[in-house]
Amino acid sequence: MAVILRNLTEFKRFLGKPGATIQLVRNTFMDRQPEATRGAYSDKGMYAPRAVQALSRKAAVFTLRGYPGTVWLYWDKGARGWRFSGDTVTVPLVTGLGPADELVYRCSFADGFEPATRSRVVRRPKHDDAHPGLI
Repeated sequence: MAVILRNLTEFKRFLGKPGATIQLVRNTFMDRQPEATRGAYSDKGMYAPRAVQALSRKAAVFTLRGYPGTVWLYWDKGARGWRFSGDTVTVPLVTGLGPADELVYRCSFADGFEPATRSRVVRRPKHDDAHPGLI
């Protein structure tokens, strides 16, 4: 089942499901850094898939698969400027160190945790043989 997110409420609902995973696919701030800095960032597992460890009203705590430690993602103040498109979430990053930056996360479910696809079941009325004409 594909992840489709249109707003912060749907994003939070997604994060609350078992197996919810996000992965950083773009960080424009890090893209401007020297190669050594980008390498260190990558070596710490910052681009590794992140599994939800805990949720609060204002943030999510993620574990980095295969790496020690946790990473927090805050959405207090209404998450101004966040953009949602399909399975991606774009978060503005205001560092005060140059042009505005952004983080782009891809959302998915861990293997074995994908929700079953929903199908519509057409229910036909039962025919009552004892009372013809009554359904």
